[in-house]
Amino acid sequence: MPKLYGDSVSRVTVYLSPVGRQGAVGTREDPVSSFTPAIARMKELTSAISGRIACAFVFLPGRYRVMEPFIQFGNNYKASDPFGVRTLELSFIGEGDVVLDASGIQVPNGQGVISTSGSGIEIRNLRVVNSSQFGLRLGSAQNRSTNVRIENVTIDSTFSHGILIGDASSPLADTVALIDCRITNTNQMNVRGSTGQFGSALKLFGARDVNVIDCQIGRNWGEAVCINNSSRVRVRECTIYDNWAPGVYCDAGSDVIVSGCTFRSEKDTTVFPAGKRGMVGVLISTEAWSGSPTELRSGDIDIANNVFINMAGCLDVWEGTMSFLQRQIIENVRFVHNTCIGMWTTKGNTSTAFVNLVYSAPFPTNRLIRSIFVGNNIFSVDPAQVAPNRWVRMPAEAVPAFTYPSNYWSASVPGIASTFGNVIAPSLPLTEPASLLPESTPSIRGRVPRLPWLATDAAGRSRYADSTNAGAYEFVSPSSIAGQGDHCGQIIQTVYGTSARVCAHHERILVQVFALNGSVLTSEMLDAGECRIVTWPVMQPVLLHVTSASDQVH
Repeated sequence: MPKLYGDSVSRVTVYLSPVGRQGAVGTREDPVSSFTPAIARMKELTSAISGRIACAFVFLPGRYRVMEPFIQFGNNYKASDPFGVRTLELSFIGEGDVVLDASGIQVPNGQGVISTSGSGIEIRNLRVVNSSQFGLRLGSAQNRSTNVRIENVTIDSTFSHGILIGDASSPLADTVALIDCRITNTNQMNVRGSTGQFGSALKLFGARDVNVIDCQIGRNWGEAVCINNSSRVRVRECTIYDNWAPGVYCDAGSDVIVSGCTFRSEKDTTVFPAGKRGMVGVLISTEAWSGSPTELRSGDIDIANNVFINMAGCLDVWEGTMSFLQRQIIENVRFVHNTCIGMWTTKGNTSTAFVNLVYSAPFPTNRLIRSIFVGNNIFSVDPAQVAPNRWVRMPAEAVPAFTYPSNYWSASVPGIASTFGNVIAPSLPLTEPASLLPESTPSIRGRVPRLPWLATDAAGRSRYADSTNAGAYEFVSPSSIAGQGDHCGQIIQTVYGTSARVCAHHERILVQVFALNGSVLTSEMLDAGECRIVTWPVMQPVLLHVTSASDQVH
């Protein structure tokens, strides 16, 4: 997470207002209205200070008809005068409802309505709309932005990227956090597919150490999140919906975790009558943006605890457009504890499959794919709508790279069936249930092995070693049964699962677990003061008897 430089009290501040006046001094009572007088006033206020200076533009409420973009070019980042050289670490803060409307200007190519090279800064409480280029741009090859917190920012309607972070030519880490942001209607250069695809809602280009947390990214004309030549990226608790291209695109990305997110597609919509890549959830590939690399790699990617509703696919792996002279490696991918319900199969869908691989035929010798783990997931769609032989599609050469332990399927899938401990469960919901919590949808519950690298489920609840279930929302806490009652101490309770926590508070007790047909599954004795997890071998409803050890139990 980013470390900020300075706080709201210590920052040198210049105030702006939609009704600011020419020649204003930039105070709250006498604000300026645009970038040029604001940055000029900031340089005046800091002229006697050297070194790094925490400063901020504070936008008072209102809709700003932006007459010039807020771009920190070099001379607005590194300022010099007779007192010395200083670095303006400039935050952009909105107070109340602030809208920066750039519909009246042409933003320079490759820039945003706000472009900053600051470090240890905040951008928060702003709406940026109607940009002819980007909404926000962080950093350049000359002045990389690092340690930036972007919070409660809305980007709506841009010609290309919504937000661009990073620069592949810079070796620095970004350490950026996007928290509670919204990005929509970006990359309009690609409207109805007439001009090709270029922009992304959130573009990470050579970025490192980026957290995307609790954001809503939807109805964009490109990828929701494009992780391009970037590493150490976390996308978590986000809602990604109705994008024309994949939700998360890992393009030569490494050390990536996508967790606790909801991916959703409403199939054919007014905006997107045909999705170019079928609106898949997560796509992994490598593309040669230049001919210079001899080897391109995507790997060390965990996709866990997510829910996919009516997507064209959940995990898509494809070769991309790289040269056959370049070596491609895709490896160490784990797609685990996800719930995938429904599938979009309508016009324009080119990637229909829960798990889909697209490679040249015959399989190129310089393409390597290995160690892809698809485990403990729910995959459910009406087999009458989408034939099971289309649920998993890949070249024969790639089959050995995949393992599929302990998944639940609503029908038998050729080549997988019930091998690897998979379960065929026709009772799985075929459309989005009212609740994905397993206690509300017993049909999606089943005992599967715990995955050691996942400590919690999508709701943040801790997993127990032997009582996890398939899918994103699989955890059900074991029942707690106390050994106390009348003088004979008998308690009878129906329990669902594979374990229950039992305590003998006052006396020695006998614990017996009966199947509903009357057979004894297990029997254990607990001493007074002892607590123990009592387990039985099969996930099922049971009758749990707790009695005083001195009584006869029949």
